[in-house]
Amino acid sequence: MKKRLLAVFLTAAMTVTLMAGCGVPGGSSDEGDSEGLKRVTYSLREEPPTLDPQLMNSIPSATAAIHTCAGLTRNVEGEIKGDGAEDWEVSDDGLVYTFHLRDGLKWSDGEDLTAEDYVYGIQRLMDPATASTYSFLGAILKNGNAVNAGEMEVSELGVTAPDESTVEITLEHPATYFTAMTAMSQFCPARQDLVEEYGQDYAADPDKAAYSGPFVVSEWKHGDEIVLAKNDQYWDKDSINLDEIVLKTVADAKTGVAMWEEGELDITEVPTEMTDQYADQSEFVFDGANDYLALNMSEGRILQNKNLRLALNYAVNREEYIQLATNGVYEPNTRYVLPDVNGSEEGTNYGEEFPYEAFPVAGDVDQAKEYLNAAMSELGYSDPSEVVIELLTTDTDLAKKQAEVLQDQIQEALGITIEIRQVTYKQRLEMEADKDFDMVFTGWVPDYPDAYSYLELWLTDGSYNHTSYSNPEYDELVIGSQTETDPKARAEMLFQAEQIFLQDAGVVPLQLRRIQLLVNDNIENFNVYFVGYNYNLVYADIKE
Repeated sequence: MKKRLLAVFLTAAMTVTLMAGCGVPGGSSDEGDSEGLKRVTYSLREEPPTLDPQLMNSIPSATAAIHTCAGLTRNVEGEIKGDGAEDWEVSDDGLVYTFHLRDGLKWSDGEDLTAEDYVYGIQRLMDPATASTYSFLGAILKNGNAVNAGEMEVSELGVTAPDESTVEITLEHPATYFTAMTAMSQFCPARQDLVEEYGQDYAADPDKAAYSGPFVVSEWKHGDEIVLAKNDQYWDKDSINLDEIVLKTVADAKTGVAMWEEGELDITEVPTEMTDQYADQSEFVFDGANDYLALNMSEGRILQNKNLRLALNYAVNREEYIQLATNGVYEPNTRYVLPDVNGSEEGTNYGEEFPYEAFPVAGDVDQAKEYLNAAMSELGYSDPSEVVIELLTTDTDLAKKQAEVLQDQIQEALGITIEIRQVTYKQRLEMEADKDFDMVFTGWVPDYPDAYSYLELWLTDGSYNHTSYSNPEYDELVIGSQTETDPKARAEMLFQAEQIFLQDAGVVPLQLRRIQLLVNDNIENFNVYFVGYNYNLVYADIKE
């Protein structure tokens, strides 16, 4: 089946709409197209670790969630629209949001979907018993931190249901981006009866959950594929054109391309080593990911030493790394906050407003050795070979290649030993949360288009602070930004915090991820976005 990708338009908001012209989508699943279903199949390198809305902590999960969950709002490539809520209003002080639900909302099993389900979902996110690594998002809610710390009951969280069709949310401080947060899976409704019935297995299989969004999980072959089927109970079902979306786990990107060529996949990424081969059939798009090495500064860990962290940052030649590890597809990055998030003024972005290069893009070996010598003196080492650091990463071919390039660069520049440990994606996330690593290849896609989405992670008591980073001046700036009402002053506070974080060598920034996509010609209204998720097929269609 011959395919090509027609024009991909990359806007300032990094939204991509892919529309094309020939070929027949729907080559996956056992029965193929014999049923006459409108089906689109896309590949993932790693299976979503969970489909439990309040436990989701990865882009594969979040991308699935926009298809299966109905938040109070829906993020449609940066435009925040009503979903479960038909409309809402915000109090004059910016603290109280009142959402009015649509009439007749239903769960996929036909049960009524009410305001209490939204309240329960948000309370569940912040309940310490849930142990969600994403509970930091709820710090913005009134009493959020106290509830999550077990100091207050979940009933005291700033979310209530005055009646079955109204959700009232009270914040600790105003946040212009909050309506975008209510589109995230963590703020989606949850079924208390099913959570209580299945416990930790809630949403682990299709029959252990009910769904509020445009699609339901109809089949989950763990390690292979997840099948999403149109939800006939969804309030906007008449606007949903696809019958099925199949999420196919294909760890080897080259295998994914071969499957695309055979019509078994409709959407797949091109591995960087095949970039030139498919240059005329594909387009490059930034997916919002900012990749870096996170450094564990917990007590007793070798990277608690600041000079050693700085040595790593100066040892990496990011230009060379990009060429060797990604064939020049990705873009080298020397800062932490994604430059494309919003600036303080409408129409500007953060990177334009606050240009910054924390480390030389080509590295500086002499400077790196100076920091290493200082670190060795502080740590009591006499020879660089005594310094051993484990690099944790996932088990894909690309991850292995990236890790090996970094290993070679750092060892050659510093003479220390870097040991690579590859594990599954799910295990890597678990090890990060448990702080069971020295340094880990990871990254971040913003949950909302604001620098705070990056910087809130590293507050001393932040629930997602998996590196034990702590700096009182950093905390003061980030927390102070919560109540600063002047947009310019607030943005400057966040930029100061970013500078402090990188001066402390909080991470080793590496790259802005740019992906090369192959897409079946007949798919219309397929979108890629850089905030909160990657692919959006909710309103996609297939040409007749």
